[in-house]
Amino acid sequence: MDSFKVVLEGPAPWGFRLQGGKDFNVPLSISRLTPGGKAAQAGVAVGDWVLSIDGENAGGLTHIEAQNKIRACGECLSLGLSRAQQAQSKPQKAMTPATDPPRYTFAPSASLNKTARPFGAPPPADSAPQQNGCRPPTS
Repeated sequence: MDSFKVVLEGPAPWGFRLQGGKDFNVPLSISRLTPGGKAAQAGVAVGDWVLSIDGENAGGLTHIEAQNKIRACGECLSLGLSRAQQAQSKPQKAMTPATDPPRYTFAPSASLNKTARPFGAPPPADSAPQQNGCRPPTS
């Protein structure tokens, strides 16, 4: 994990959306950035964890406490962030299925309409009883 500090010059909006918090049992993190916004221009990325807000440890803050702390910053917002390092492994080939996909066959069924009819059209005079033994209602 790489930790770094970002200072955003105000006023708000800062150009990011926060998610998580102690009340969600999930660390505070950046869930969305405004393209071209202050946070994006400063190098903040979606998924960055918020370690501190204005020098205060953010690990024990609820979501609303973190939002209020950010709102109270006024003209200068200082964030301590952490970003997971990207794996430096070789790109892997796309996986292909080992077998052919299943094939489906559709056999005709006596329970399905054999001839297309518009909705509300009366049934043919020689209609067979339905599976439950009842004939369709007649008008």
